[in-house]
Amino acid sequence: MDHSQKLLQKYLNGRCTPEEKKQLYNHLSQNRAEEYDEVFQQLWTEVAEASQPSPAVSDRMYQAIAKKGQINSEKSLRIRSWLMAASLSGLTILLGFLYYFIYDTTKVHQTQFSEVKTLELPDGSTVHLNANSQLSYSSSLATDQIREVWLTGEAYFEITHQKTTADQPVKLVVHTNQVDIEVLGTAFNVKDRRGITQVVLDEGKVRLTSPETNAELLAMAPGESAKVDQQQSVSIQKVIEPAQISSWKENELYFNDQPLYEIQEILADSYGVELQFASQELSQLRFTGSTPADDLSVLFTTLEKSFLLNISQDGNQYIIQQSP
Repeated sequence: MDHSQKLLQKYLNGRCTPEEKKQLYNHLSQNRAEEYDEVFQQLWTEVAEASQPSPAVSDRMYQAIAKKGQINSEKSLRIRSWLMAASLSGLTILLGFLYYFIYDTTKVHQTQFSEVKTLELPDGSTVHLNANSQLSYSSSLATDQIREVWLTGEAYFEITHQKTTADQPVKLVVHTNQVDIEVLGTAFNVKDRRGITQVVLDEGKVRLTSPETNAELLAMAPGESAKVDQQQSVSIQKVIEPAQISSWKENELYFNDQPLYEIQEILADSYGVELQFASQELSQLRFTGSTPADDLSVLFTTLEKSFLLNISQDGNQYIIQQSP
């Protein structure tokens, strides 16, 4: 197995670094999909806990791909066979890869650890893409009957109102691993990490639907935060200051009575920083405050003073101990 195939296998197993993903995308974009038929078949047989996807799921994925461009009959049959052969867990990954393989017009934006980008979509909408995140969409998004984007990581969306020639509103769908988010014109934050999608609505209305059945899970109102897990379980709560959730786009991290183990997850996901606690009790300490997103030393200094801690650094690891 050559280097590119090894990278592909690592990606399917969720073990690729951001840099390795870039290498893989660059390689695949220069090769035809047919060259990877045998590799796909081999890798899919190795996917743990593989299960046969339902016809409804397979058809939904195929239709999402097919409507983006012209597909000849031979390629159509190959894509359908891929979808039906893939495990359920591999379908989302497959959809992303097929976009890279088949359509030169797919736009992909990827941020590294500690990097935040502001993007303007072809329809005039604005997206703030948080660190270690990826957003992909078709370059025809502005003219599509349904605007669709795919997100992994975290982003803040400011969606413009669009209408068809028949004066009907055009909705945008944000696809994540756990849920589809349908909107018309609104502003909201989406975080898709660690098997949970969180949506925090600032203004307008959004509808959360199941990616598999398209059934409505929840209609959200401004000031609400909803979380959807891998079992499609939904929890919702009111948020007093929704803007604090998306404060990262203003180069600020805001924490509201959050335990240090939650802050640990945020730093690991967005900055590649790992916290190690000398005791379980230290990880349960709760912190409220804000810090510059581009200078984590301020956060560590504040934590040291607030809880009488000693925080030492070893590369990307920070060891947290109680001060003597």
